[in-house]
Amino acid sequence: YGSTQFNEVDYILLAGGSASIADLGDLIQEKVGAGCSVANPFSDMALANKVSASAIANDAPALMIACGLALRSFDQ
Repeated sequence: YGSTQFNEVDYILLAGGSASIADLGDLIQEKVGAGCSVANPFSDMALANKVSASAIANDAPALMIACGLALRSFDQ
């Protein structure tokens, strides 16, 4: 960012455990003025009946690295 021609932030994607704080995305969007959303690596995945969709949605930002590492095995 500092050494490129880009001089403003267009969009913020929140990830990690703190991204699950209620209304954090809205607060950041209001303060910074850029679009903001919480990352969910499971958004386009089908969930088994035994999986709680609300629990996954709550924990999804904290599971970004684990999800990425799990998907690496499919690349080879």
